[in-house]
Amino acid sequence: MELWNGFDHQLQQANEQTRFGRAQRKRHMTEHAMLSSLREWLLSDYVAAYCHSLGATRIYRRCYWVDGLGIDAKANALPAALAEAAENNATTSPARRRKKNVQPTFVPPALQPIVTLAQAVKQSIALYGLILEAGSSKRKELRERITTPKEIAMPKEGGIVQASWLEAAPTLLKEIEQAPAIFLLAPFGPTLFTHDDLAQLYQRTVPTELCLFIPHKQITARLQAAQRIPAQATALTTLLRSDRWKTLLQQEESMEQAIAGVLELLIASMKRHFVLPIHRIALPMQTGPAQVAEGPYTLIFATRRQDSLLNMNDALCCHRQRLNTESHHGILGEEWFLTQQHERQAEALQELYQTILQTGKTQRIRRWPDLRQQVLLANFGQFITKDYDILMQQLLVNGEVRCEWRRPVREPQNQVTGEDSVQRVPGNDDLLVWM
Repeated sequence: MELWNGFDHQLQQANEQTRFGRAQRKRHMTEHAMLSSLREWLLSDYVAAYCHSLGATRIYRRCYWVDGLGIDAKANALPAALAEAAENNATTSPARRRKKNVQPTFVPPALQPIVTLAQAVKQSIALYGLILEAGSSKRKELRERITTPKEIAMPKEGGIVQASWLEAAPTLLKEIEQAPAIFLLAPFGPTLFTHDDLAQLYQRTVPTELCLFIPHKQITARLQAAQRIPAQATALTTLLRSDRWKTLLQQEESMEQAIAGVLELLIASMKRHFVLPIHRIALPMQTGPAQVAEGPYTLIFATRRQDSLLNMNDALCCHRQRLNTESHHGILGEEWFLTQQHERQAEALQELYQTILQTGKTQRIRRWPDLRQQVLLANFGQFITKDYDILMQQLLVNGEVRCEWRRPVREPQNQVTGEDSVQRVPGNDDLLVWM
């Protein structure tokens, strides 16, 4: 009986593989491909929106993107003829550069997306990119640093830093001073971060956005090493500020549960430094035709700014929707899949409408930004901010709630429907009255 069940299962798999006209093969995205995808997504969907919202405050003139995931040094090396000129250009102040009429002649591939984005947001804020060539956690031995001290060159207007984050952090943080910055780091790399390595970021008083990229295989390796090597166990305890990770190995739990436990301990060690919730984002990836699943990678996102939180929510939602749409391209029945996707989205929005209504009525929340944030945090990355505002407008139209506007509403053009009045979204000073 088991033999025939196995045969039926194989036959079903064969039918599914040929249903789209070609064999389906599960795609295994390499870590290099994941890093490229992660950078592209963050820059295009999150960093761009955050720069515009930061520039709208009219407080800050520049912002930094600090990428500590490492790059391929050979692929991004300057041509020999330009190396010396580029080094002089990087250490020359902008004023002197304009006098000398020195213009950058070569942009390494790793910097090109940042340079392109900087041009797109330059009307809002000046964006500079600092890419750490050696990644996040390559730290030279103490004896080597003492015997052969070398000052780390820091590009004035962005560029590639020939060091790792742990080596360059003091100089880099001093260089960017009180400017807002977005940090993309990998704390579980070759040299495990300590809590103090991250604390210097927690202590910044200017807008500081943390994106910690964590491959699950790195956590697995750390847990296994900590069981055998006391120094590794001490290092893991120092980072997590807790030795509760030891219980994850003692209990009969799967490695996936142990990984989740380590991530929760890391987030717990960060919470007291951030008022807003810290989000653990399971990075989605396309695994095959019409198949999108969570990959073995996690992005921990921490911020103190409300606008940054909304920007990341929108970025994650758009990323997921785009992956789902792209996974259907070129397959048989593509239109049917897209129709099903739109129907599921419509159903989800209807459920969200009811959630906002019930939450508002039950808790009698008077301010829409407060209600929106509460529901958004419970559905982080599922809907864009505009979806929430549109649903609130529908609630106003349907008479489920009315708004006491701080500023009087203009007389509507249509006295029956009142179209002008329902286009507004309640703000911080407007009060909701639930019917």
